[in-house]
Amino acid sequence: MISSLHLIVSFLIILIFSLILSIQDIKHMEVGIYIQWTSVYAALLCHIVFARENIWLYIISSMIMGAIAFFIRKITKNKLGPADVWFAFFQGLFLRPFFLPFCILIQALSALIIENKKFGRKPFPFIPYMSASLIISFLLQTLI
Repeated sequence: MISSLHLIVSFLIILIFSLILSIQDIKHMEVGIYIQWTSVYAALLCHIVFARENIWLYIISSMIMGAIAFFIRKITKNKLGPADVWFAFFQGLFLRPFFLPFCILIQALSALIIENKKFGRKPFPFIPYMSASLIISFLLQTLI
């Protein structure tokens, strides 16, 4: 019962913050840092309450995902915004390490296919793609 409640609460947190952050990113191409911190704290609180024994796995995933996003930000000379890096930390808090490459692949391919623009031309909101990849990866992780 606690496992299913953990999944439900996790999915609700993912949906709520993904929606809020995606709308902010689409409208303003900028996301408030306080809402991002709140999303990370909500995810950590969810794991503390429901999955204390696995919390280190999710913290490690978060650190890996955040480091990858930060590395991409530096390689692309800050084309990836700081909000995208913070959202990567949020993504990692819900995914096991095995699903991180899958999540990154989904967000990169969906952004390339939908935007269909060459890199460096015009900035576009990336958090909606990150949100979609998080939801898909989380659902796949739950089913497997």
